[in-house]
Amino acid sequence: MTTHEALILLLIAAGALIAPLLSERIGWFTAPCEALYGALVATFIPDAHAPGQFISGLAELSFLLLMFLVGLEIDFTLLRERGLKALARAFAVVVGIQAAALLLTMALRQPPIVALLGGALSVSLLLVVMQQQGIVHTHFGQQALLVASLGEFLAIIELTGYDLVARYGADWSLAVAAIKLVALLLAGVLALRALLWLAKEHPGRVARLFRVSDSAEVGVRAALALMLAFTAIAAFLRIEQILATFIAGMVSGYAFRRERIVTHKLMTIGQGFFLPIFFITVGMSLRLTDMLNLATLGQMLLLLGIIAATRLLAAPQLHSLGLSWRQAGAGALLLSAPLTLLVAIAQVGINLGQLSPASQGVTIGAAVAGAILFPLLARPLVRHSVPTPERAPAVTDITPLIDARRAAASRPSAISWPLIDAPGIPYIKTVPLAGRPARPARAHSSWRA
Repeated sequence: MTTHEALILLLIAAGALIAPLLSERIGWFTAPCEALYGALVATFIPDAHAPGQFISGLAELSFLLLMFLVGLEIDFTLLRERGLKALARAFAVVVGIQAAALLLTMALRQPPIVALLGGALSVSLLLVVMQQQGIVHTHFGQQALLVASLGEFLAIIELTGYDLVARYGADWSLAVAAIKLVALLLAGVLALRALLWLAKEHPGRVARLFRVSDSAEVGVRAALALMLAFTAIAAFLRIEQILATFIAGMVSGYAFRRERIVTHKLMTIGQGFFLPIFFITVGMSLRLTDMLNLATLGQMLLLLGIIAATRLLAAPQLHSLGLSWRQAGAGALLLSAPLTLLVAIAQVGINLGQLSPASQGVTIGAAVAGAILFPLLARPLVRHSVPTPERAPAVTDITPLIDARRAAASRPSAISWPLIDAPGIPYIKTVPLAGRPARPARAHSSWRA
């Protein structure tokens, strides 16, 4: 590790600690704060936009882990309950967004790659925001994740096809790429069947994967091994690795959909270490001084306008998924921040020579600005989607409870009854009965009669 890499790593560590504390103070989400911090580092620290091979490798691994977690968080039980109809409606939302982006690109006479940028959907930032708000497993959270997952899956396939057609034309190379994609999907199906067979035939061995306390953390090791195996397959087939890790996450999430322990452990590792590295390094690819040029700023606002318009036009379709209009508006705004996919498309455009370095800066600037602006606008709407816990009624007269205690004195050894420790916050107190030892009662966050 060079001294430059050590300095950048120190700044990333400081930002990873400061960003969540600052976001709580100003009311922002953590990930946009991390991206903005990275942009500030790139602006004031020379050569920070080129952090070195070590940190770039960490950022790439962090992105792969994030896509794996996205696949893990899909609730297949909920999807099965709603059937193919719900899946078809979510897919229709994705198609509507991409069709609107294509029409706007043609109307504004922009290059074809702008249609990919305008219609791109990404689930990475969406997942982090929903995890922070605790709404991943609500109806709103699952529908938004489903739309974003389908959109990212389709966008990655379209990006792969666009890359191949631009490089080789519509010949046999495109057919070979399609065969490779089918081979990757087949590997996912085979892995799923193997995991299901293992869980059925050897339940005792599989049970160790889901221990809450395991010194070897075999469950985490198995999940990471599956993720890296699919990454290696994708590298061997020369197709997008983020697509492979997403499929690996879905396979693992479906096979062990009733067990959430490994998911929680991986999310803890990701949120505590890997994801801050990824979002800060994405922000470091942008220097704020580049946005002072009026022409650059105008192009960035144009791209943000296309992205926002396509999502807002899809709000009625989101409402048809069973969301309220408030939730549909929040979903449209959160889907307007495809941070990671915009960066990936910009890199492909540079490689193909269809985007200049200045245009790449515009795209990254729009990605970071959208990651800050749209989640911030959606926050008041998202707050209404957070399920509020039931509050226990205040206990003002405890005479009936004392009567019940006396009536039950001959049966149990103790009776638990609610008291108010603080305004509106009940707890359970165990009152020992005459002549019998009291059995300890477990603490509860709420009391139900």
